[in-house]
Amino acid sequence: MKLNLRQLGLFLLLFLVTGPVLPNSPKHPKLIVVLVIDELDNEQLLMLQPSLSQNGINRISRQGFRLMSVTSSDISGYPGTRITSLFSGTTPSVHGVIGERWFDQRTNRYVEPVTNDAAQIKIGSSLSQSPSMADYLKSVFGPTSRAAAITLNTPWMVHALGYSPDAFFSLDLDNGTFKDACSSGYVEQRWFADFNNQIRKTNYLQRYWGPRNDITSYTEYRFLDDKHKQNFRSFYYGLNGNGSNNGRFRQFAGSPYANTLLRDFTVAFLSNSDFGKDNTPDLLTIGFTARPFVKTNGVLLPAEKEDMLIRLDGDIASLIEFMDVEFGRNNYLLILTAGASSAHDQSTSGRQGLNSGVVEFPKTAALLNLYLMAIHGQGRWVLDIHDNNVYLNHKLIDEKGLSLKEIQEISARFLLQVSGIERTMPTYDLLFNNHAETLYASNLFPMRTGDIIITLSPGWQTPATEAGTRQSGRSGKTTLPFIIRGWNVSEGAWLNNLPHYMVTPIILKQLGISHPSDVNTPDVPIFKKAH
Repeated sequence: MKLNLRQLGLFLLLFLVTGPVLPNSPKHPKLIVVLVIDELDNEQLLMLQPSLSQNGINRISRQGFRLMSVTSSDISGYPGTRITSLFSGTTPSVHGVIGERWFDQRTNRYVEPVTNDAAQIKIGSSLSQSPSMADYLKSVFGPTSRAAAITLNTPWMVHALGYSPDAFFSLDLDNGTFKDACSSGYVEQRWFADFNNQIRKTNYLQRYWGPRNDITSYTEYRFLDDKHKQNFRSFYYGLNGNGSNNGRFRQFAGSPYANTLLRDFTVAFLSNSDFGKDNTPDLLTIGFTARPFVKTNGVLLPAEKEDMLIRLDGDIASLIEFMDVEFGRNNYLLILTAGASSAHDQSTSGRQGLNSGVVEFPKTAALLNLYLMAIHGQGRWVLDIHDNNVYLNHKLIDEKGLSLKEIQEISARFLLQVSGIERTMPTYDLLFNNHAETLYASNLFPMRTGDIIITLSPGWQTPATEAGTRQSGRSGKTTLPFIIRGWNVSEGAWLNNLPHYMVTPIILKQLGISHPSDVNTPDVPIFKKAH
């Protein structure tokens, strides 16, 4: 059909008045993508965001819905506890993943929810007592709704996948290639082999990492006085480590180049698989990092971390561009949040040794054991301290005919004398006390929780374990970055406090899936109202 000039002018006028007709959002997203940035704090993001590009994190924030006061009430410093709470929509008192390691009183053995051993990945994902978002999706949409994760060196990301993970891709720190711990069949596909072969041909370990921008533009430099600016360090790191074959790519995994490699793998995976391309929603969790392999000086935003975030912002920008083209902005839901928290507050809260410092849990356990031996005789009275839990030897206490409650109480009083420990809570009464404090009650899981729960003073921390567990004085009251963009999402922000585990019930409700926490979830206007 041909249009004359009058008809063409009328058409253009209507177009300018009404705008283009955009496709409506489908009934549910084809893909839910969760970007988890390890060691990103809300304060760091707010400080850095004005200097980021408009195409990455700022684009997500501008076109999406930002939750400005999302808090984690998980006392445990284990990142997997936070991830389990988020994806299950419950607290540790319900899902039971209370830390990196716990002593199970029922089986009388230690349990590690996840390790770097690929054979243990599925076992670790089954230790949660609550289904995750992936399980809810599978229960409604069937087995064609799949769950996968792509990560660098964070095995705790498996907690995002539920009881039946379809793929868990991680970087092998020995040879720098990707592996799939779920043996889902992706490793047999041509694109997977081609990607790993390209890694073998590229000598990533010969690269060097220096600041992308002028070092004087970085936050750490700008916050110094003139005297210290004169001697301010720059940085230039090689990524080859000590050249040994044991974890040769460990330093690479703590550099910005690893995030770029992770982005490339994600693009290859989504381009060459049917993930997110059928009529059932799939869940993909991507674990980026802002944790440099070098030890930083504890300021709020070290130059190395800022450089990683600036470069990561570019990687996220290109990933968004790809997904917008591959799936369409209205067809997928994007969520950005954080994994582990930084420990910058240990050196910014005061003078070292007075109101800031490090609490060594192994030494603390040894001191407590000596104290109990002086009172009740020889023996291993203290089994260990993990995360924020002190585990006492119940068998020895029973053999001595002593009261567990009394041993808990005298141990708790002793631990209060240790520098950096702010509060100690014996759990004997907490298990049967309906008036327990909300923070402790939400973290108490019978048969897994220890005999005493420890919280640290503000400014204090514990050394980080290999899995990234680090207790700090902010544990249980950590504010997290949280931005949602894409399918049916409103543009705006929410300033009121929202526990982070409530986000999943809100999303599931929008998908028409009920969750036990629905009754306690506030009406946050993340999604557009149906007309």
